[in-house]
Amino acid sequence: MTPPSGRTVTVVGSANVDTTLRVPRLPGAGETILSSQQLVSPGGKGANQAAAAAWHGAEVSFVGATGTDPAAVTALANLRALGVDVAGVAALPGAATGSAVLLVAEDAENVIIVSPGANHALEPEHVARALSAGTARVLLTQLETPLSVLAECATHSEIPWRILNPAPTQLDGGFTAVLDRFNVLVPNRTELGQLARRPEPRTLHDVAECVAALGFGGTMIVTLGAAGAAVFTRGAHGAPDVIAPPAVAPVDTSGAGDVFCGVLAAELAAHDDVLRAARAAVAISAASTERRGAQLAAGTELTVTL
Repeated sequence: MTPPSGRTVTVVGSANVDTTLRVPRLPGAGETILSSQQLVSPGGKGANQAAAAAWHGAEVSFVGATGTDPAAVTALANLRALGVDVAGVAALPGAATGSAVLLVAEDAENVIIVSPGANHALEPEHVARALSAGTARVLLTQLETPLSVLAECATHSEIPWRILNPAPTQLDGGFTAVLDRFNVLVPNRTELGQLARRPEPRTLHDVAECVAALGFGGTMIVTLGAAGAAVFTRGAHGAPDVIAPPAVAPVDTSGAGDVFCGVLAAELAAHDDVLRAARAAVAISAASTERRGAQLAAGTELTVTL
């Protein structure tokens, strides 16, 4: 598929260096197992989403923070290769660039542990300057930076599409007060249950009940893993459009949600059609699980079925 060009997306978020360890299965508490492979690569939810949007053809600016250590070069290398504008990344002396360890099992399931580093030192004033200098049609952010940064992002109502991926979920510090200033919310099942303060929804009926309980006023797109996504565009009382993914043979699901968000942002910047954007995001995020690593790299080829 060849997406149209010239779409402007700004991603505010985290940039990390990931260490991915392949394991036969995810270990239990107190258990030691051996890894068959180690991969060091760029990561962070914000950078992953910016990479996916750029890979899909959007003009992307990334706003975040790194240290001034050698890891900062690794964290931003792929974004630069994809043509992402990283002028909005603050290099903070004395702070370590964020890092993460990912355990990926043979069945493609994963566990991720993040050390935020410089991501948690990103200042809202820096974000305000970066956003005021841009002309984004889409703003995409997550929760791997301080809630003060989220609050700053929430003030930019001049940006037509304001997407929040509420991961990792936070329910205090003023989060709920700014939620309705975004017009697209993209949680997975676990995050939706946490936001609605209910058990994780297992069925589509459960998902719809959580969406209704949350009462979000904008568009809600709930990612359902291997079941695709449910798009609630008519408010909490409307039935969702359910988008099934194509058949794939997954080897690594880490980063699939970030690919979904990045592609969604790129598509919305192009044509403003939520369902069309979600269909592309489901297809491409599913295809991304057939490769290893959380971040789409420059030159990555995916077999995408729409």
